[in-house]
Amino acid sequence: MKYLLVDVGSTYTKLNLIDTEMCKILASAWSYTTVETDVNEGFNKAYKKLRQISSEKYDRFLGASSASGGLKVVVVGFSKNLTTYALKAASLSSGARILREYYYELTDEKLDEIEKYKPDILLLCGGTDGGNSSNIIFNAKKIAKRNFPFPLLVCGNSYANDEIREIFKDSKMNLSFTENVMPNVNVINYKPLREVIGKIFIETITRAKGILSLSQKCEIFLPTPIAVQKAVTNYGKFKNAEIIAIDIGGATTDVYSLGVSYKGKENIIPPEIDEPFEKRTVEGDMGMRYSATALFESLGPEIFRDYGFPDALERCQKRFNHPDFIAESRDEEKFDELLGFLAAKTALSRHIGKLKKIPTKTRYIYEQSGKDLSEVKEFIGTGGVIINSPNPKFIFDSLKALDDSYLKVKNPKYLLDKRYILSSAGLISEFEKENSYRIISKYLQEVK
Repeated sequence: MKYLLVDVGSTYTKLNLIDTEMCKILASAWSYTTVETDVNEGFNKAYKKLRQISSEKYDRFLGASSASGGLKVVVVGFSKNLTTYALKAASLSSGARILREYYYELTDEKLDEIEKYKPDILLLCGGTDGGNSSNIIFNAKKIAKRNFPFPLLVCGNSYANDEIREIFKDSKMNLSFTENVMPNVNVINYKPLREVIGKIFIETITRAKGILSLSQKCEIFLPTPIAVQKAVTNYGKFKNAEIIAIDIGGATTDVYSLGVSYKGKENIIPPEIDEPFEKRTVEGDMGMRYSATALFESLGPEIFRDYGFPDALERCQKRFNHPDFIAESRDEEKFDELLGFLAAKTALSRHIGKLKKIPTKTRYIYEQSGKDLSEVKEFIGTGGVIINSPNPKFIFDSLKALDDSYLKVKNPKYLLDKRYILSSAGLISEFEKENSYRIISKYLQEVK
């Protein structure tokens, strides 16, 4: 089977022509994503380059996109540390980018803020199934009065769904329901939400000019984060290993992990919530181009001075103003590598769990927060900065730069996605799981 696979990224549109029977990339090409005009222009340029390399016909055309920087989501839950946290975790695993989170009862001021954010989706949860329903019903009534122009997806206490439908019977809002993201205490149920968000993405969120027409040509069309997560999950399951992967993009830095959240180790108190086996986090302030100035503002000038770049703000502004900027000198390459290192380190620190040391009368015990990734075997890196870097190990070593309180693996194998294969392999896994695994295994390059 031959596949044409397109990934319309925030900065570049990548094409792969792959023969799964031969387990071979027949041709690859890329072009700048023309999101300002029509993404089909960038696709057509990349396709023309591809055809200059190969005239092979394809059987299936599959696609993915993160051209608009991800699905913009606002989440509303009951408690900060339980249902709202569960909703955030499930949303991120669904390919979303969280703009803001709210918990407890919505006020008019908070509703005004939500309206200004103009999210692609407003998510409402609260209460375990059969548990507290007063909070989600209170917030549903407040939201219904506003008649927001964006869709509302309810994923809370299912026992309250009938009453919420009645609340919205005269509302013009696009209302839909899926399973509770926390049906039982400390359990995150993320897969149903991922499926529904994927459908909403196809139906209503493809707003970048030309994306809708391009998606209609594809047999399947997914948010890029979901395609990458499918690739990582499929690869890890065939290897029977825990995996971590990072995608450093122009607008965001995404981290994916596959593994059990709590290992049950002696002297370690489990976290409040058992995190998803397939976990994704996304950092909207950690990007190489569209978010370069946000990265600088998040980390401050001092760290850049420590690495010998007192003019970091000017360099970041240049990248923000010219997202098609390509480093042509070693000096500019080193600055891009530093941006990649800092984006990766920050994103990993927000994804990986930690231990807090607690003294007792006879010994120390440890309280775990987040996900234990100490048994990860492989660390996969993708995204233009690490793929094109003359020194990708420097960016990979961002994992080792985290202090020892983090539940990180000590010496993982570094694997570089040199051919931008992950999103393509994730799309292929929808039809051929074993061949998807074989292709990733073949084309990932070890970095020592």
